[in-house]
Amino acid sequence: MKRRFVCTGQVPDESELLEELPDIDQVELDEGMAEFRLILGNWPIAGSMSNLQL
Repeated sequence: MKRRFVCTGQVPDESELLEELPDIDQVELDEGMAEFRLILGNWPIAGSMSNLQL
């Protein structure tokens, strides 16, 4: 996630991460995504909950 964000300014979504890391445990993925959002704070680009399209 960090590499993609630094290189492109975009945060990959869960499906892209699963494609890149097919053997990752779902809990580990969820925790990593939450940690990434926590580090970046409420930046709109960080995929905060308020920016999710339902």
